[in-house]
Amino acid sequence: MSKAFLLEFLHDAMHSANPSETVKLLAAAQYSVASLGIMFANKIVLTTYDFPSFATLTMAQFATTCMLLSTAKWMGWIHFPDNDIRMFNKVFPLQLLFLVSTVFSLGGTKHINMPMFVMLRRFTILFTMVAEFCVAGIKPSSDIVGSVVLLCFGAMVAVTDFHASSFAVGMILVANLCQALSVVVSKMKMDVKEGLGPVGLLMYNSFYSMICFLPFFTYGSLHEEFQEALQHPGWKQPGFVALFIFSCLMASLLNFSILLCTKVNSALTTMVVGVIKNLVTTYLGMFVGNDYVFTWLNFTGLNISVVGSLVYTWLKHRESQSKRTAAATKLDSTEEVETMHGERLVETVIKKVSSVGSAMKLTQPL
Repeated sequence: MSKAFLLEFLHDAMHSANPSETVKLLAAAQYSVASLGIMFANKIVLTTYDFPSFATLTMAQFATTCMLLSTAKWMGWIHFPDNDIRMFNKVFPLQLLFLVSTVFSLGGTKHINMPMFVMLRRFTILFTMVAEFCVAGIKPSSDIVGSVVLLCFGAMVAVTDFHASSFAVGMILVANLCQALSVVVSKMKMDVKEGLGPVGLLMYNSFYSMICFLPFFTYGSLHEEFQEALQHPGWKQPGFVALFIFSCLMASLLNFSILLCTKVNSALTTMVVGVIKNLVTTYLGMFVGNDYVFTWLNFTGLNISVVGSLVYTWLKHRESQSKRTAAATKLDSTEEVETMHGERLVETVIKKVSSVGSAMKLTQPL
């Protein structure tokens, strides 16, 4: 992929009012690849290498995102507004939702195996649906609601046969809620006039999240975790260092991809891409981290949830096709009505001109 093509794609995605289908597809594919990459990288770093502090990894990801975006802006590749004292209020409450979602999600990744992590993350779809209804007034169809209930039911069946701390499960559910709210609010923030756009939102989400989180590293348990992280033996292993850097880079790409996919598509489309990605993660995750214990009840719940995810994705696709067909039909009807009105107007004008001409002939002297 050439630099020119990449810059053209970013320009069209961030500034075009009606992005092409190619741009929408690439944005969705980018989100899927980045999400897969970071989930496996985080799991290996935190579990396989037993990195002691997910909070430290979070801070490293925030710092990497700010550094990459600032460098790209300095080189003229991207543009976003400069920081000022009002920027915090412009972004609020996204930076807090972003911070809680990232920290709690990484915490859940460390303490729960990949398939169960994916099952618990399924509830993000439910939370997004509720958030879109409450915040944006978007009411889903009964078929969509049924598919979401099915995938959540399968997730609950799988989780009931899994022994994990309620604290870890609670962390993931809180992360789900914050991500759902973040996706919906991000869409609203990017649609307003003179908005920040996906790059600006990502930059200041990361920057203010880092600033808000930094004081917690100066005392208490996070300070102790940070000291342990600095002394971790993995820093002497090239494999760990490479995965740690890869995790930070993928976090930057993932966060940007979520905002970009939401901008050019919709909040629920972003969730659909996440569902498809989770199909891969569910089954491959059984072999990553060495912490998955197979049971038939658990495996049955996994597959019920997968079926629900597939039904949900198919229904969203069908709904999208129906909306496009309805919009095209409405446009054709409007054009037909306008044409009829135009023809009637021409006929009326001709009749009036004819009548005026006849009257003038009658009034002319013989």
